[in-house]
Amino acid sequence: MRHLELADIAKLLSDGGVFAEFCRHLAEVCPLCAERLTKVEALMKRFRHWDAETVVREGPAADELFEALLEKEQGHSGWSSLVMDVLEKAEYQTWGVAWVSLEKAQGLILEEDTKAQARELALLAATIAGYLGASYHPDSIADLKALAHATVAAAGVPGADSFDTLRQVAATVTALDQGTGDPTVARDVMDLLSQVFPKVAKPG
Repeated sequence: MRHLELADIAKLLSDGGVFAEFCRHLAEVCPLCAERLTKVEALMKRFRHWDAETVVREGPAADELFEALLEKEQGHSGWSSLVMDVLEKAEYQTWGVAWVSLEKAQGLILEEDTKAQARELALLAATIAGYLGASYHPDSIADLKALAHATVAAAGVPGADSFDTLRQVAATVTALDQGTGDPTVARDVMDLLSQVFPKVAKPG
C-alpha cells in the first residue's frame, strides 16, 4: 500500500467526517503519513484557512510568488506597478499570497523605520483579498480583509492622512461585521486597533 501524499491528506481532511478520521487513524500507525499530516496541519495553522486542499495547493507556492512580486516592484515603478501585476495576473490572486503579504506586514509593523513598508504590504493583502473568489467563502475573506485593514491602520506613519487611517478603521469594522465571528480574529483585530486608539477595549 502506498503512503498518502500531501494532496491525499488534504482531500481526506477537506471531505471531513469518516474520511478525516481514517486519515488520522492511518497517521497513528504510519510515521511517514503522520509526518505529512503534521505538514498539512502546519500549513492550515499558518495560513489560517479552514480548507486543507486550499492551503496545500497554494501555501507552498505562496512565498515564491510573493517574492516574485517584490522583485517586480524593485524593477519597475514601485507600488503602482506591484498592484497592477496583482490585478492583471490571476496567479497572484490567491489566499496564500495575500496571507504571506499580511504576515510580512505584521512582521515589519513593530519598527518605526519599516512601518511604511508594512503599510504597503498590508494594503497589498487587502487588495488581493478583494479579488478572491467565492470559493474561499465570503465570510473568511471578510476576516482576511479585517486583519489587513487593521494592519494598515496600525502601520500609520508620521505625516500620514489621518482621514485615511479612519477609513481603514471603518473598513476594518465593516469587514469584521461580515466575517466568521471567530473570536481569535476579533482579538487580533482589536490588538491592532489598540495601536491606533490606545484606549480601545480588548474582548475578554
